[in-house]
Amino acid sequence: MTVEEAIELVEQLLERGKLTKAQEAVFCGTWFGKAYAQIAKETDYGEGYIKDVGADLWRSLATALGEKVTKQNLHGVLNRAAKLKLAASPLLPLQPSASARTRIDWGEAIDVSRFYGRADELHALNQWILQDGYRLIALLGMGGMGKTALSVKLTEQIQEQFQLVIWRSLRNAPPLDEILTDLIQFLSHQQVSALPETTEAKLSLLITCLQQRRCLVVLDNVEAILESGTQAGEYKAGYEGYGYWFDRIGEIPHRSCVILTSREKPKDVAKLEGVRSTVRSFALKGLTLTAAQAIFHDRDCAASDETVWESVIERYAGNPLALKIVAAAIWELFGGNVDLFVPYLKQGGLKFGDITDLLDRQY
Repeated sequence: MTVEEAIELVEQLLERGKLTKAQEAVFCGTWFGKAYAQIAKETDYGEGYIKDVGADLWRSLATALGEKVTKQNLHGVLNRAAKLKLAASPLLPLQPSASARTRIDWGEAIDVSRFYGRADELHALNQWILQDGYRLIALLGMGGMGKTALSVKLTEQIQEQFQLVIWRSLRNAPPLDEILTDLIQFLSHQQVSALPETTEAKLSLLITCLQQRRCLVVLDNVEAILESGTQAGEYKAGYEGYGYWFDRIGEIPHRSCVILTSREKPKDVAKLEGVRSTVRSFALKGLTLTAAQAIFHDRDCAASDETVWESVIERYAGNPLALKIVAAAIWELFGGNVDLFVPYLKQGGLKFGDITDLLDRQY
């Protein structure tokens, strides 16, 4: 690839029109192995400005391509992008119209207009996806910890960085063929009139969709396809194909990101994780004290001091669902006075059937 061809490809990927003079100077200099100091010396720009322009350019390319871009890997990244463009099917054009960039199918995603805390978690996940280019991410945590809400809030925050966004729940354990058909039809803009008959061929077509467009796919409740009572992460009989699909998502280069939420880690995610891998899991813990208090405040519950809040919130490990159940009970039984609940807590606590069910399902 010549430098002129590389610049043309970058301009197509960024969809901003022509590169500025400073961007072109940085790109050409980097393409030919020059240091920032040398590029600055050969232009009218200061070295600090050149570094800033370069950092912004590599960050924008990383967002467009879905993988980390640096001065060192620039040639390899763009050569792979060029090959993907050449392999693009007429049914799946590499560059969609502007309207396609915001096409979203929320499925049965929940309302997160009331969302509690998780600023640090959202910041970390934003970086993993938009800067580090992770292709497969598993959000893990026990039932009620807020995985679904976090996945929706995260999707709301980063949706504009993707051309296509689709959110689906696996709560009812749909067969793999069913979910593949659903995803392909959406990600291809309904342009695939006749789907392949075999699961293997559908998997290949879906990977092509993920390569040719920057897509965000969220699969909620993945534990529904995992087998209980066996070694952790094993799939139910008949659902082993999901594992093969997750393998391919993590191993084959593409520009997209697939997010899974689950109570336990699928074995394929555990197998693919590593220091240099594009697969990673995120273990979700309980809410902070401040975020948890907001749940009680929404129920008009109040406590006399911080130690009262700490005793209740720590008892339920900051689990948002458990805290909502407790807050509802305190409002109903004690008029919202958290202090009156503490003596019962010290004696072993009241029995909450919903929390017992939550724990039973988890174990």
